[in-house]
Amino acid sequence: MEDEEKSREYITVGELSVGFSENMLQPVGGLAGKVIELYHESGKKSRIAFLDAEALKWETEQSSGTEKFICSYQAVIPREHMYFIDFIASFGDSKSVSIIIDMRRRFATVVTGILPTPEEMKIPLIIRAERAMPLTAVQVIFEHASLDSPFSEATPRHQKTRDLVGKRAQWVYSSKDAYEHIYLNENTYTWHCIAGKEKGLADTDRCFYYKLGENFYLFVWIEKIIPTLGVILEDLDVMRSYGKIFGYEGCAVNGRIANFAVGSYATMLNTTEYDFSHLLR
Repeated sequence: MEDEEKSREYITVGELSVGFSENMLQPVGGLAGKVIELYHESGKKSRIAFLDAEALKWETEQSSGTEKFICSYQAVIPREHMYFIDFIASFGDSKSVSIIIDMRRRFATVVTGILPTPEEMKIPLIIRAERAMPLTAVQVIFEHASLDSPFSEATPRHQKTRDLVGKRAQWVYSSKDAYEHIYLNENTYTWHCIAGKEKGLADTDRCFYYKLGENFYLFVWIEKIIPTLGVILEDLDVMRSYGKIFGYEGCAVNGRIANFAVGSYATMLNTTEYDFSHLLR
């Protein structure tokens, strides 16, 4: 019994990262030497200069001041004319930035994840529930932006969607790691490890869905037990996913950061639909 209980303990993001990127999409270097300007809907402006295939320079101008840093990045092309760019905002910092850019239509969605401080992590779930706080201490911010011209009413956006709600899918991340996702509603999903380091573990967490194209979705989740952010692009045309997982490498909050690329192969298991017509009579 003791061994069984031990096998069901939650593991850190650093432990999860080992071997988990087996099915990732290989990074591309096509942005090297290019400069992209993002005009955010909020009014701030960001300039990204891709110094080479691995490093970029980020500058953001807003009312509160200017932010500048140089960092490493990864970029992949999940579909034609689309880039997924991911990086840590600065060395050792607890903020990550993921950008989905539609090069053809010249707009982007920026996903910023912020890991909790030690003080935020010490607030018990029961207190969070009593105070109507989010159950997870991980923060995520979504921003819409246009490329190289000011944001306007005509600027396209990736829209929130319910397309995945009710679906149950299996995602195989490596030769050893597989999970199923049950997309319960527009705010919540359940994950269940069916093979790998977390086999037997399951939980229900906050999530977000955006439609990027036909059968192509941005799926983001934030976990409440181990502070974790997942930013994943799910392409149901080819039954693949691409993206990243972000969190503290070990158990020590404000310790080293783990931010690693992932990819998976998908199998759609079933779809649940509810019929309430008899309740409306």
